[in-house]
Amino acid sequence: MKKILIAYSVMVVVFLVVLYESVVLGSLQLNFGEIIKGVFGDRSGATAVVFDLRFPRVLIAIFAGASLALAGALLQAAIKNPLADPGIIGITSAAMLGNVVVINFLPHLFFYSPIFAFAGGVIAFVILYAVTKKYDMSPVFVLLVGIALNAVFTAIIKVSGVTAIHFTESTGLSMKTWEDANLLMGFSIFGIIAALLLGPVCNMLGLSEKTIRSVGFPVGKARWVVIIISVYLASVSTAIVGSIAFIGLLVPHIARMLVGSNYKVLLPFTVLLGATMLLAADTIGRMIVPPFEITASIIMSLIGGPFLIILIRKFGKIYGH
Repeated sequence: MKKILIAYSVMVVVFLVVLYESVVLGSLQLNFGEIIKGVFGDRSGATAVVFDLRFPRVLIAIFAGASLALAGALLQAAIKNPLADPGIIGITSAAMLGNVVVINFLPHLFFYSPIFAFAGGVIAFVILYAVTKKYDMSPVFVLLVGIALNAVFTAIIKVSGVTAIHFTESTGLSMKTWEDANLLMGFSIFGIIAALLLGPVCNMLGLSEKTIRSVGFPVGKARWVVIIISVYLASVSTAIVGSIAFIGLLVPHIARMLVGSNYKVLLPFTVLLGATMLLAADTIGRMIVPPFEITASIIMSLIGGPFLIILIRKFGKIYGH
C-alpha cells in the first residue's frame, strides 16, 4: 500500500508540473499570476490568446491521453492480450474512417462525429474478433490481423479525399478550439467514469475461465461490456485528435510496474499517467524545434515502437513463438 501511495503522490506532482509547463511554454509565455487571472476570467492581451489557443489543446491532450490509456488497459484485460492497443490493431484507424464519412458526406452532423467514429471502431473489432476467434485470439494473430486492418482502413482514408487529411495523425493536437475540447470532454467523460467502475470486472476477467465460471460470473457479457467501453474511449478520442498509437500499449504496462495489477488501483493511475504522457509528448513536440512542431503521435511512435519490439520478444517466448 505504501508503494502505491508513493506512486500516486509522485504521479500527481508530475502531472501538475507537466500541466503548468504545457500552459506557460510557447511563443507567448505567461507567469503563474497571469494564469490564475485567466482562469478566473481576467483575460487580456497574451492571456486571452493563450486561453483561446493553448488551453483547449491542453484539455484535449489530458482527456485524449486518459481515454486512450484506459482503452488499452481495458482491452488488454478483456482479451487477455498484453500486446493489445487500439492504435495498433486497427480500431483507431477504423474510428477515423467513420469520422471521415461524416466530414465528406454528412458535414451537418459534425457534432456527432464521435458516434460515427465509435461505429467504425466497433466494426473493426468485430472483424478482428471474427477472424481470430478460431485461434483463441492469440496475441500474435490479433497483432497480425490488427496491423492488416489498420493498413486497409488507413488506405481507404487516404483515397477518400483531401478533407480527410485534417483528421490523420499529421495534425496531432494543433489548431484545436474550445469547440473541439468541449466535444471531446462531453463524450469522453461518460466513458472514463464507466471504465473506472469496471475495476472489479477486469479483476475477474484476469482469472482462469474455469474459476470465473465456477462462481457463476457472466464472463461473456462482462467481457463485451469492457470491450465496448474500450472501443468507445479510443474512438471518441480519435474523432478529435486523430490516430495516436502506443499510449494504450505503453501506459498500462508502466502502470502495472508501479502500482500492480489490481484494476481498482490500476485504472485511476492509468488515467493520470495517460493524461500526463500525451500532454508531455505534445509539449515536447511544440518546444523541440520552434516555431515548427513535431506532433504528439510522432513522439509517441518514437517511444512506443521500441517498447512494442521488447514486448513482442518477451511475450513471444511465453506463447512459444
